[in-house]
Amino acid sequence: MRTGAVRRAGGVLGILVVLTGCTGVPSSSRPEVIASLGAVQPVVPAAVTPQPDAEPRTIIAGFLTNNATSDVHHLAARAFLTSEATNRWSDTTVTVVDNPQIGNPDKQNQVTVTGRIIGTINGSGIYTPSLQGDGRGGGGAPVSLTFGLKKDDGQWRIDTLQNGLFISDQQFQDFYQQRTVYFYDQAEEHLVPDPRFSALQDPTLLATWLMTQLAEGTRPELQAATNTELPAQTDPRRVTASLGPVIKIEIPGASQLALGTRDRLAAQVALTLEPVASGTPISITDGGRAVTIPRSGATFTASIFSDAVAPANQVPPLYYINDNGLVIGPDGKALPGPLGNGQYHLNAVALASMNNSATLLAAGTAGSADAQTLYVGTDGAPLRRTAVTGALSRPAWVPNMAEVWIGAGKTLYRVASNGAVSAVAITTTSGKLSGQIIAVRFSPEGARIAVVLQTADGAGQIWLGSVVRATNAVRVSNMQQISPQGVTITDVAWNDELKLFAVGRDIGGLPNVYELQSDGSLWTPRGIPNLPGPPDSITVAENVVASVSVGNTVWVQRGGSWVSPTGGSTHGTNPVYLE
Repeated sequence: MRTGAVRRAGGVLGILVVLTGCTGVPSSSRPEVIASLGAVQPVVPAAVTPQPDAEPRTIIAGFLTNNATSDVHHLAARAFLTSEATNRWSDTTVTVVDNPQIGNPDKQNQVTVTGRIIGTINGSGIYTPSLQGDGRGGGGAPVSLTFGLKKDDGQWRIDTLQNGLFISDQQFQDFYQQRTVYFYDQAEEHLVPDPRFSALQDPTLLATWLMTQLAEGTRPELQAATNTELPAQTDPRRVTASLGPVIKIEIPGASQLALGTRDRLAAQVALTLEPVASGTPISITDGGRAVTIPRSGATFTASIFSDAVAPANQVPPLYYINDNGLVIGPDGKALPGPLGNGQYHLNAVALASMNNSATLLAAGTAGSADAQTLYVGTDGAPLRRTAVTGALSRPAWVPNMAEVWIGAGKTLYRVASNGAVSAVAITTTSGKLSGQIIAVRFSPEGARIAVVLQTADGAGQIWLGSVVRATNAVRVSNMQQISPQGVTITDVAWNDELKLFAVGRDIGGLPNVYELQSDGSLWTPRGIPNLPGPPDSITVAENVVASVSVGNTVWVQRGGSWVSPTGGSTHGTNPVYLE
């Protein structure tokens, strides 16, 4: 997960030179695969100021350079505007572009800046990717902004412009950090992360901003699948944060909450504030008086509630299917019982731990490509044949539940461990969903699902939706595409609560392993160094490395390359970690 901005020596100076010289912002390296960067602080340069007798293009370059800053009011950027434009301009939204170019002034003293949109950030820090990207990390749809300039006390200043900040991809990486606001799942057992982006660095401002986002509620796509423990009708303007030896979060009405609700509210606050608190005690106050938290007393820290975001398995073991359809365990040997004796000749499997028992939940598919059958049960007993047949995806167990999901053609099914089958309705944010489901994967807490949909022309895309559980039905709501149209994806897996990895190929047919965030941000091609061919499946989980299959061989990641998990050549396919 990208928890901090990326440091790059001389990066900001490079941006200034590029904008001033009217050349494109160069692409640059991204964070390393798997490894978390921690709370890395960006390098903050001195603000660029308008120079006497500067030409219009230089004024535009200076303004754009100052668009990326931790100053909540963007005063350095406003110095390049006339007083009238300063009063009109809103800086609450952000457009991230690839390769911005500054044009020449026309006869009306207008200058146009062009680029290709990578994504946008709204006033709540919610990122929306451009789906027209090329899949190689570049931008998608073209965008242009026109700036009108006039002389103000003899100096050129910007007088007309569009609202919002306009920054390069480099500036986005250097200045903006992904923050996480936490809400509870419907069962109020696990915290669901809601990623937001902000350039704020001042701890008090950041803490206040995070609490405001928490009070305002989750993003629309997660609303039906999540709960918040804040008092009903909480006014975000009255939720405040003050830093000190104890961080005090004022939440009116918190003292009236039930005891269990207070615990869960404290968990939301503590995990959301973790980048700011860093172990500092936190206290929720109501009218200035501390609210007692049953689990901890008057103060608490994030570590007390770590179980609400812990993965189901801390270091899950790796399994795969060998050439004979047997399930191979982490010791390189076939599992005992039906999964490993060739009874089913499986072509894919999913295994999940069950209530800390040595018995594992098992689901597998067998049969030819378009006539497969799903089997479910446990690893030590014969599997039960289900009614789910056809062109099947790999199965996936719902975290912390005895329920497996699978795609069969265009239909998504949920199957209980006893074999009971029901179809899952899907709604989207953009019209009707179409295409064959070729991959299904759950987020660690189980409230979100990533699927790969393959259209008739063979193109596959990653879609992400929220799992909504009602008394009489389970559905997936607000499914939306998060991968750019310039790629074809064949499989996807969750690395942690926010980051996914996928395999596929780009618009030029080049095979790749891709890294991305669950909101579609930070799309990064990783390449396939030393793999013998294009990977066709991938698995990864928190605290472990990624594993892929290439044809009938299995590989695991080691630093910047791939190696056999057993030494030599490991024959097999469809590797999976214990779910």
